[in-house]
Amino acid sequence: MAGSARPVALITMATGYVGPALARTMAERGYDLVLQGAAGDDSMVAVERSFEEQVPPLEALGATVQTVSDIDLTSAEGNAALVAQALDRFGRLDSACYVTGVIVVGKFLEMTLKQWEQIKRSNLDMVFHALQAAIPPMVGAGAGQIVVFTSSTGGRPEPMTSIYGGTRAGANGIVRAVGLEHARDGVQVNAVGTNFMDFPGFIAASGADDPERRKRIEAQTPMRRLGTMDELANVTAVLLDGTNRFQTGQFFDFSGGWGA
Repeated sequence: MAGSARPVALITMATGYVGPALARTMAERGYDLVLQGAAGDDSMVAVERSFEEQVPPLEALGATVQTVSDIDLTSAEGNAALVAQALDRFGRLDSACYVTGVIVVGKFLEMTLKQWEQIKRSNLDMVFHALQAAIPPMVGAGAGQIVVFTSSTGGRPEPMTSIYGGTRAGANGIVRAVGLEHARDGVQVNAVGTNFMDFPGFIAASGADDPERRKRIEAQTPMRRLGTMDELANVTAVLLDGTNRFQTGQFFDFSGGWGA
């Protein structure tokens, strides 16, 4: 087992969504990185920025980077293997950010059994297995920070998001309770729920690739715009970088005021 003098952060689905921006932010804050990313066409998050693009700039910031692909984060075995790789490479795991879930929306009675099984696996199983894998080494170290990405729809029921928002609400409940359970161990566990974010997954699911449709979508938020990945990365980093150790078991809404 190798050792690292720098703190180590694990980021899943790091080739898309907030991953590239968050990896850069954590590297700037002095972290070495374990980045898990999509590798195939069937991945839940499309490859928006490959590891070949990401790693050199991160190393230029002083970070040592371990990349991991082709691992099943909906399984206990996959999550255990990912944490084991972090510990084998660096000898420690200080922070972990888990990007979970897929966006599935539509009328409840039109949801198929296949969609139901998919969304349970992505929105609930991923959270359960991630926490069971990441918490033990942090408890052993007496400190650690975990952020699980869910959705602001988990805090605000809406038509057309029944099984999506419902499973997200369940994930938020798990994260909050687990955070309280391990507060005395020095481990912080929080959820960040997003909506109205400017990234390909939301754009495709909402139809915001049409300019007129996008204007109508943006009008639903009090701030009248979509959120950026850099904004989200900065908010998340505060919960991961060890500078804020007095918040746990919380759900933080990040939706331009929509979920308030």
